[in-house]
Amino acid sequence: MTDIEVAVNVRAERGPTKKRRRIVISCTECHRRKQKCDRELPCGNCRSRNKEAHCAYEAGAPTAREHETHAGLYSSSSRVDRLGSGSGTPTSRAEPLSSMAPSWGYAQTGAASTLSFLQKIERASTSDGDDGLGGGGHGDDDDEAAARATSYQDSFALKEKYKGLIRLLPARMYIDQLADIFFKEFNWQYYLVEPQAFRELLDQWTNLPFKVLSARGPEALSPDLRVFPALLFEVVATALLVLPKSLHESFASLKYAGNMTFEDLAGDYSESGVAIINLFGPKALSVTSVQVGFLRASFLKYTANVTESWHQIGRTIRDAQELGMHRDALDPKPASDDVESVLLNQWQVEKRRHLYMMLASWDIHMCLILGRPGALDWRHGMPTLPIDARFAKDTDRSKTPVIPREEGRDPPTPLTRNLFLYKTVIPLRDIQDLESEGPCPRDFSKVHKIQQNIMEIHDSTPAVFRMENPDRQWDNEPDLHWLPQARCLGEQMFHFTLVALHRPYIFHREESRVEVIKGCLGMLEMQRQLFVGLPPKSWKNWHLFYGSFDAVILLATIYILFPYENAEYRELALRHCHWAVERFATMKDMNLLAKSAIGVLRAVVSRLVKAIGKCAPPSSSAGTSVDFLRNSSNTPLSTGRTLGSTPTSSTGRGSAEGSHKYSPESLTSAPPTASAQDETSAFPAMMPGGWEIPQDGGGLPGLAPFFAMGDLIYKDLTVDQADDVLVPPTDLDLLGGDSFMWQFEGGFGQDTVWQFLNQHQPSGDGTG
Repeated sequence: MTDIEVAVNVRAERGPTKKRRRIVISCTECHRRKQKCDRELPCGNCRSRNKEAHCAYEAGAPTAREHETHAGLYSSSSRVDRLGSGSGTPTSRAEPLSSMAPSWGYAQTGAASTLSFLQKIERASTSDGDDGLGGGGHGDDDDEAAARATSYQDSFALKEKYKGLIRLLPARMYIDQLADIFFKEFNWQYYLVEPQAFRELLDQWTNLPFKVLSARGPEALSPDLRVFPALLFEVVATALLVLPKSLHESFASLKYAGNMTFEDLAGDYSESGVAIINLFGPKALSVTSVQVGFLRASFLKYTANVTESWHQIGRTIRDAQELGMHRDALDPKPASDDVESVLLNQWQVEKRRHLYMMLASWDIHMCLILGRPGALDWRHGMPTLPIDARFAKDTDRSKTPVIPREEGRDPPTPLTRNLFLYKTVIPLRDIQDLESEGPCPRDFSKVHKIQQNIMEIHDSTPAVFRMENPDRQWDNEPDLHWLPQARCLGEQMFHFTLVALHRPYIFHREESRVEVIKGCLGMLEMQRQLFVGLPPKSWKNWHLFYGSFDAVILLATIYILFPYENAEYRELALRHCHWAVERFATMKDMNLLAKSAIGVLRAVVSRLVKAIGKCAPPSSSAGTSVDFLRNSSNTPLSTGRTLGSTPTSSTGRGSAEGSHKYSPESLTSAPPTASAQDETSAFPAMMPGGWEIPQDGGGLPGLAPFFAMGDLIYKDLTVDQADDVLVPPTDLDLLGGDSFMWQFEGGFGQDTVWQFLNQHQPSGDGTG
């Protein structure tokens, strides 16, 4: 064999010559554009081009840092890898600790977090040329952090899932119409989405070239624009819930299955929004992500999924805290020192603070309604409240400063309302703290102090939102059509805080029972006025449920257990209870919560009628109504104030709320006899005939505080009904008959009001 043949054979055994791979030391964007990269994350070039989200480094390519490792400059983590592999050379490069810490749950915001300390250590070791704990030289930590951030960007499956979801969005023509419905009918309640910012993002999304999504997918978009389709899904879904019947035919083409309702379609759209958010996870959050989570919670509550809504609010609060919304020190900084960047950043900060304020309001409100723990620890403080600023409508916010609105001169905004509602719910924090002292606190001075604070807040109600002698100069403005509803809901919130304050003590303290009765009557009156003014499409509103259900249950419980007390409110309470049942019967096909609760209300009201032995109010055919007790000598509050509302001239809707008025003096309830009044201090004498006191020695003081709404949702409170009965019936004997003594069922305990009411078997003589 010749020398040439030997050389050929040797070369064949070695295989083809491997191509030398050049060291990649630039980010993918600089490498593509053939620019010099400073190897920051994001690098200077990407920052100057507003492409921070695209700045990434190839994970598998060798870098200049790897050549330094051959000199023995390995991190402690790399040494562990080498020892574990049994080889003298590292099999893989260790991930920097600063990029691993977020995966372990350490905060990504804040100057005093473990992650920030790791980053400082790594920067110091890099700048000094000493690896130390950093585990890498210049740019090594950036490469590894980018590897984690780009793991989903290069995934073909994620890109296809994203494209598959956004294909479900309706056409721009439908989006525009449904967005208008959303902003008019729903957004004013919480002001979760700013119309101007929404329109700007919508234009950006619509003008996005298709090849951007088909080539690179969502990684080519900014963090807010990336999840903007999820916001679109939630806005469209919410609008479909309040879609007027006159527009049903216009949007019928959006349905894709036979017998599909708009509620079904709305549920699909909302689930698609959640699916988009879940694609990116909690490590790719933005302010838009928090808006999506908030709208999702609102959608769930609007569709009677209250438990899921409560969990969603908790998750959204955690996302907001991950973004640093809970601290002023974590507010975003301007991208540059120019005026436009500073002004735009101010509006962004105000937006973040408003979202967190509303999350806090929802959290404490749902806690006191459902009897559940909250996601916020108020002891840690709150960020600065947003400024009640003038609307920068149809103007460039980068050229408009945040100017406070002038009371009485500038029209109110939804933010104006939300700021006052937040002030109204602040006492709920102190009320929640009182729960630890139980139903029999040693010192009631705390209760009195909180009540005084509630009354002072109510006295400071802005003129445009108060019920009595309001400022109506803006009522006819098209953009302020929501003002009448806002007044009712604000007054209802005030009464709810009083009810929540005294509710734990109604079984032990007569003064608390009086305050709860007045607060419940106030809530029910606001519900009556609100219901009369709402079209059927708005009967799904959550406020129409909780404001009536809790009030009726509390009123009935107090008068069943203590029938001889507060006789001056008895007839009015009975009337409002019947009207509430009528409202629930009217809207049960639209409001799923009302449908699930109407049986409980019927059973409670039937027991109330038997207990107090009074006549039922006129039916809806009689067209009667009653003014709420106001400015009457027999309705003083213990604080020296009276509950008041503005008389309204309501028109009948086929319910009991007609136009005829009764004055408080015309109520026909007779006061109890002197002998009965003298016996109110003794528990057995107060009880109606036929009650069976629990034999465990606890008696009435052994009853646990109850949350009617929470029991309905979490303990499956229901009533065993033989058939569906129209309530209120015109036959009083039928209402008071034994056939209506339904039993409460559910997962409640033996020491609850429901178990106690199950033992209530009135004698039927009408004496209670």
